[in-house]
Amino acid sequence: MKRTALSLAVAAAMSAGLAMNAQAGTVKTEGEDIIISTSKGGFSAKTESGDFSFKVSGKLQWDYAGMDGLYNRADDGTSKDKSTGYIRRGEIKFSGKAYGDYGYALKLANDDGDIKLDNAYLDFYHLKPVKVRVGRFGPDFGLENSVSSSWITGIERPAIYDVLQGDSTNEYGIQASMADKQYTLSAGIHHSGYKDEKNSDDDAWGFNGRATVAPIMSDDMLVHLGANYYNSNIDNSATAAKNTTKVGVKKGEKVKLFNAFVADTDVEWGFEGAAQFGPALLQGEYFKREVSVKDSVQANADVDLTGYYVQASFMVDGGKRSYKKGAFGKPKGGQWEVFARYTVIDVDAEAAAEVIAGKDAEASDYTVGVNYFATKNVRASLNYVSGETNVYGSGAKNDDGSAVVGRIQYVF
Repeated sequence: MKRTALSLAVAAAMSAGLAMNAQAGTVKTEGEDIIISTSKGGFSAKTESGDFSFKVSGKLQWDYAGMDGLYNRADDGTSKDKSTGYIRRGEIKFSGKAYGDYGYALKLANDDGDIKLDNAYLDFYHLKPVKVRVGRFGPDFGLENSVSSSWITGIERPAIYDVLQGDSTNEYGIQASMADKQYTLSAGIHHSGYKDEKNSDDDAWGFNGRATVAPIMSDDMLVHLGANYYNSNIDNSATAAKNTTKVGVKKGEKVKLFNAFVADTDVEWGFEGAAQFGPALLQGEYFKREVSVKDSVQANADVDLTGYYVQASFMVDGGKRSYKKGAFGKPKGGQWEVFARYTVIDVDAEAAAEVIAGKDAEASDYTVGVNYFATKNVRASLNYVSGETNVYGSGAKNDDGSAVVGRIQYVF
């Protein structure tokens, strides 16, 4: 086994330069054969048995956005048209398997010009069909959140995810999951993103779970149903997080939906559903978040937040979105896709009282767009987003706005 692992590493290193200019190839070695491939634009090597493997993959997403109104609002309520180009994601990932029963991944990502550790985890397959993952990774939470950022329908995910803790960016934790062709089940414990107000070293942890089923699954029709749950053990002394949204535009100004406070509990649950009829796909999700205050002096600050989105997409030239393990992926058999989405976030009046005096705080947007999948590696997208909010009060300037966002993407 040690010789096999060493042979794989040596063959991968020696073949990397040649493989970058090759479409695919096989390297024969003493003992078990090692297969080198560049067929998907990246680089991978594996033993013939599949017990050992190594893969280099990544993505680059370059966006350009033009915004006005709400999306470029200054503190005094004024705004001016704004346009900006930026790298939305730049990532490189190293992953593979060892001894058949272990998996690993390490991903580095661009973060406003800095390089950060995004993923670093180990997978254990000893309890098949259950997989156990330990390390730094994203929780399994939500339908569109479970889709790779390379293949989400819109340039950005629905704005409701801005104010949910369950889909928090990658954090340290442990998760057990199992999946078959028509169902998935996962449960995990993650660092929740909360900090103890009295002791910053005392981190809080959250439990999350997701279950999905595809009761109808055929070549012409697919029905997907799912449920999500999240509960954070805040330890009675953390400030409520994720209280703002950018209303569907990454470079838009933040809109504060409720004030931060010392919280006691943070619970979220949601439902997801989708139906695919050949090239047509209809999906939606509904979420509810309840954050309770710890300090009785702030009793009116309890948050009761609800949100949902509905989305319809269509592959113009045939084809359809792939589906695997409770998530939709890259299209198969088509290049052009059009879609429309409507998103609403609502925070009850008690929590929003200090913001808009007695009215529920609301933010909503609709997004329409087109995607062009030129090759299996290249994608181009164009979205138009129109959003509005009432948190600035009646008659406020720039409580609505629009944005046009474009993206060029290369994945390998």
